[in-house]
Amino acid sequence: MSKTFDLKWRGEEVVQLCEEQAKEIMAEFALIAEGESKKELSKGHGVETGTLRRSIHADDADYNFGGDNVAASGSSPERGGREIMPKKDGHRVIAALGSGLVYAMAIHQGWSSGAKGLRGSFSGYHYLTNGVERAKGKLDAIIGRHQVKE
Repeated sequence: MSKTFDLKWRGEEVVQLCEEQAKEIMAEFALIAEGESKKELSKGHGVETGTLRRSIHADDADYNFGGDNVAASGSSPERGGREIMPKKDGHRVIAALGSGLVYAMAIHQGWSSGAKGLRGSFSGYHYLTNGVERAKGKLDAIIGRHQVKE
């Protein structure tokens, strides 16, 4: 005598659960990369007033950093530290990390003596890419905290 079994396919539910886990992992990773990027800047190493450091933040993938530009001052707004919602884009989950200050990329990338309005040459501090690289070392622990529990 053969037995029959009814199986309930939960494939779509599992895929949805995995996508949500991936978004949570990316959100935590982006905030850690934000913090690591901020640590790259200090007095005499990219910091005069702290405006650039406070402007660095992780955000949703579609965020327009262009509206963040403010004058350098000791009382500029802290843009970081807030929860973000990464976005699924095909088979990728993406978030954004950056600064909207007009001079942010010059400090990041540096400039040569021929750059408009800038004197001398400067190789840049690469604070965003360095911050992301340091955050990558914490990725296994982040993934471990977001294991599927069901």
